Amino acid sequence: MPRYLFIVSRRDPALFELLRERFAEDENVEVILDRRVQAVPARRPAEDRRRRPEVNAEIRARAYAVVTLP
Repeated sequence: MPRYLFIVSRRDPALFELLRERFAEDENVEVILDRRVQAVPARRPAEDRRRRPEVNAEIRARAYAVVTLP
């Protein structure tokens, strides 16, 4: 069974709490606050393998993104 990771914008703590409570009993779902911060361009590595442009866009548009984990 797939697992799901909800990444919630830091700007929406109420949504984070709502989703965390909603999925508290579901072992296949994890809800976290977006921990990423804007990097200073001069200090950012040439390639950050953890960056996913589609996740960034979803968080900006909806305040959360859902990632399917293996």
